[in-house]
Amino acid sequence: MRQVCRSRLIWAAALAVVWTSCLEPEPQTLTLPALAEEDRQVRKAMVEFNEARFQEEREAIVAAIRQTASPSDTLRGGVVLQRLSQDSTASTLSQGLDNWRGDAGDRVVWAWEAFTLDGKSLTAGQDEFEVERGAVPHAFHEAAKHLGHLERANVWTPSLSAFGVRGIPGEIPPYMPLRLRVQQSRSIQDTAWWSAIQRAETSEAPWLAAFLKDLTTDSVAQQITEGVWLQVHSSRREPWAEDQTLSLRIRTSACVGNFERETQMEWRSGTQDQLVPALERAILHSRKAERFTLWSVSEQAFGSQGSFRAGIPPHTPLRFDVEVIPL
Repeated sequence: MRQVCRSRLIWAAALAVVWTSCLEPEPQTLTLPALAEEDRQVRKAMVEFNEARFQEEREAIVAAIRQTASPSDTLRGGVVLQRLSQDSTASTLSQGLDNWRGDAGDRVVWAWEAFTLDGKSLTAGQDEFEVERGAVPHAFHEAAKHLGHLERANVWTPSLSAFGVRGIPGEIPPYMPLRLRVQQSRSIQDTAWWSAIQRAETSEAPWLAAFLKDLTTDSVAQQITEGVWLQVHSSRREPWAEDQTLSLRIRTSACVGNFERETQMEWRSGTQDQLVPALERAILHSRKAERFTLWSVSEQAFGSQGSFRAGIPPHTPLRFDVEVIPL
């Protein structure tokens, strides 16, 4: 009997070992840090690194500006703006926009050159962008909101607000604070600007000057009077006589829109009320001109009201392509 009980105990113990071996082991607590925690530590270290670098770059910018002894304005993102003096032509055309400054949604053009803080030239470019929406550095957007049409400035910026960790390969190194020398102009593609012209809320002359700057012409158009630009394509050897009758072939077209018409007429110098003021000025300005193109604001052409009979809308800058044949 005692032997039988011992056998049963041995069999029960073996069965218990088999049973417990089929159970899943209890989960163990990991001693290594979780990946999420490691990512948080990396991000924290990068933030601390960027903050320290940002402050270091700002201090370097302040020191560089101190050497210039010129007034400056501090903008968001560590950007500092120094306005530069304007030439007389740019100043006159800027006044036609009634103290306009780039606003969210406006389209502007930036001609810019980048320098290191100690003055070494790095690269240059031209960008057209929509303020607060275009894919350009933060410094561009921030300064654009404080600059007018044809206004020039130095824009000092830490790398975070410029080209950042990537820079521009081969041109601007990563983490490079910069001085940008810029000239801002309002884009002729800005529909709000054109709409304001049509409503007579702003001058046509600055828009027309920007329009001509964008044209790819063989030679530069010359401003012969306010709001009137002339480009001579060919000239004869001798000027026509002051009292000579001229045959004029004129193609008139709108700078914006689909208006176009052609006319042919005879004109004698001094004859009143036959030509619009811009055309008469151009012919008398270049008495050797054989073929020329003329651009004019409406005030020097068919007037601010346009011409209903000719189909010319009010407040519309015009282009005249002219051939002059002395008779």
